[in-house]
Amino acid sequence: MKASDKDVLTAKIYFSAAFPALRVPLEEDAKQAKKFEKVNAVVEFRAADDANPVACYMVFLTEDMAAKSAHAKRFKVFQGEYPGYIEMADGSKYDGLKVVKMYFKSIKSLLGVFKGSSPAEMLGIVSPLLKNIANPVTMKFLFLMLTLTKTMPSFNPSKDQPWEQYLKVKLSLYLITRALSTANKLGWPDMADWTLKQPDRTYQFIVGPTLDANGKEIYPEIKSYLRVKMGKTKAGNGERKYPFVLFKFPDPDGCLAVLTNRYDFVESVAKGCVTIIGAGDSYAVQFNEIMTKCQAMLVPEPKK
Repeated sequence: MKASDKDVLTAKIYFSAAFPALRVPLEEDAKQAKKFEKVNAVVEFRAADDANPVACYMVFLTEDMAAKSAHAKRFKVFQGEYPGYIEMADGSKYDGLKVVKMYFKSIKSLLGVFKGSSPAEMLGIVSPLLKNIANPVTMKFLFLMLTLTKTMPSFNPSKDQPWEQYLKVKLSLYLITRALSTANKLGWPDMADWTLKQPDRTYQFIVGPTLDANGKEIYPEIKSYLRVKMGKTKAGNGERKYPFVLFKFPDPDGCLAVLTNRYDFVESVAKGCVTIIGAGDSYAVQFNEIMTKCQAMLVPEPKK
C-alpha cells in the first residue's frame, strides 16, 4: 500500500516533533520519571509503505548508562531504523539494550493509533502490543505515550486542574513549534512558502507561571520559540532576545483559550488571553493560521 504524501508528512512530523515532546513528562512527572529510572531500552517504530516506509527509535537510559553513551542523554529520539546498537563515548557500540518493536503494516495504521481517528483504526496497536507484551518496558512506554493524548483538542482541563493545564500547554507548545520546523524542512508548501522570504525572525511564546489561590508559584513560566530565516527554521525551548512577534499569555489557562479554540484568535486578544508584542498584528494572525493548519494534520478529523 502506498500512503499519500500528506500521511507520510504527518507520520514524519510525529516522529520528529511528538516523540521528542515525551521528554516533558519524563523530566517533570514524578511518576513517569520513577518508572523509567532503571530502564535501559529502545522503542522502535516502523510503518511499512510501498514507496516511503518510515521509522524512528527512542533510546531510554539510566543516569549511569547515559553518562557512558555518545549522546549523553537519558532520552533521545533518532530518525530511521534502529541499527541494533548505540554509540558509546569511548567509540564502542553497545548492543545489549532491550528492544520494543512497534511495527505497523502501513502508515495509515500507524496514524490511526496516533490520531485516534476512530476505535477501529486504533486497533492497529493491538498486534504490536501483543508481540511485545513479554517485554516489561512495553506497558511503561504505552502509558508514557498516552501522555501525548493531552495535546488533543478533546482534552480541556479547567483552572482547578493546574498540573494538567501546565502539562498540556508545555507539551502543546513544545510539539507545535517543532512540528512547524519539521514541516518546513520536509517541504510542506504552506510553511515553506511562508518562511522563504522572511529575514531572521523569532516567533516567541511565553506563558506566565501557574499560581495557587495565595499567589504562590506552583509551576514556572513556559517558553518556546520558532526561529525563521530565509526558508530555514529552528524550534527550541527558552527565550530569545528581541523576538519579531511575542505571544504573551498571562497563565496556562489563557494559552488554552487559544489552543482549544475557546475563543477565536481576535477575540482571545480582546479578552486579554494573549497579548501580541512586536510586529504588526498581520504577522501574528498569519502565524496563528499556519499553526492551526499544522495542528489540524495531527489531530482527528472533525466528525461530519
